[in-house]
Amino acid sequence: MIWLFPFHLFLGHVVADHGFTNNAKIREYTGWKLIGHMIWSVFAILAFTFDVVFESVSGTVVFFVAVAVHLMGDVLRVYLHRRGKKRAIDLLEISLLAVFLILNLYIKDLFANSYLTSEFVFYLLGMNAVSVAITYLFRNFVPGDPKISDIEGISERLAFFVFLLAGKEVFAFLSLALGFLYRLWKFRKPDVRWWLSPALGVAVSFIWNWMMYGRII
Repeated sequence: MIWLFPFHLFLGHVVADHGFTNNAKIREYTGWKLIGHMIWSVFAILAFTFDVVFESVSGTVVFFVAVAVHLMGDVLRVYLHRRGKKRAIDLLEISLLAVFLILNLYIKDLFANSYLTSEFVFYLLGMNAVSVAITYLFRNFVPGDPKISDIEGISERLAFFVFLLAGKEVFAFLSLALGFLYRLWKFRKPDVRWWLSPALGVAVSFIWNWMMYGRII
């Protein structure tokens, strides 16, 4: 395996703001709904780090810094949305990813003893990349509709990712064919996502397959 870097803290942030929520919707949260998301975010970060992060002073400090950064990001995201700063929100998301990556690097050695293996964490990160990361692009850039759910696209890309990394190439490409037939039956009118969604899913899956196992297919 090529990539065994422990992305535990980084994954916690990704899951908190992207994995189980529409990132475009949390920009509109206010009051208790925003507070509820912030509480969820703390537990999401904690879920991937709790077993080792408090074993040292540096780990404890980094954890609380990470939580503070994440919560400030939640508040700032809402503020920028109210001001109509769409591209500033994209910059904010990239900046938060960069900060969490740096914080993760600082305490990476702690995760060597985590009950979550680095391989498993990287696999989960790949699942997020092939699903919600691509959907983020669709919601904000292609075609730029923040209300789309992309449930069908996520399911199709995830199926391809899981089958490909399991070495089941026939099932992987069959999932693409079935996804196309489903869209043809349900939507009938083609749009750019019909080909761009599976194409990006295939590309990310191939890249992850190579990074994890040193193979393209």
